[in-house]
Amino acid sequence: MENTDLSNPISPALLNTLDLSAEGGAANSLSVSGGVVAVALAADPKTDPGTVVFFDTATLNRLGSVTVGANPDMVTFTPDGAALLVTNEGEPNEGYTIDPEGSVSVVNVSNGYDNLTVATADFGAFNSQIDSLRAAGVRIYGPGASVAQDLEPEYIAVAADGSPSAWVSLQEANSVAVLDFPTLQTR
Repeated sequence: MENTDLSNPISPALLNTLDLSAEGGAANSLSVSGGVVAVALAADPKTDPGTVVFFDTATLNRLGSVTVGANPDMVTFTPDGAALLVTNEGEPNEGYTIDPEGSVSVVNVSNGYDNLTVATADFGAFNSQIDSLRAAGVRIYGPGASVAQDLEPEYIAVAADGSPSAWVSLQEANSVAVLDFPTLQTR
């Protein structure tokens, strides 16, 4: 991962490189807040839980890391920088022999990067509503998949006004979920 100075767009300058090879996995997303960059790393295989690693933007020193759900696809800090929201896509393997559930992790960073805590919201409460969700246009199609397995969070947008809500794109399911992150309730 490279840090580039784009102040002169005609002549960008490489400032430094962040080597993620020791962290394992492929970087899927990053977010920056208050001098910290959070990087989402998928595991190998991507059906295993992934990791979010935090680095100081000035020194590139590693500050900490947490384990999140399978295939963390996007990370974004809340406007106040107190939490990081992570969409865990939970994509199945090619043969659908492993199909992890999609989820959204909320990483509390307010107590420092050496004291990170993670809470995860899943979509299991919707499993019993599969027929009504399909009737409403939610695309649930994986072979033998539950609702929670087929809802694969891709992107997340946090309310800019500071309210504890986020909108989660469930791209393959042709739908959007709303997350109340203090209570981890989805709707």
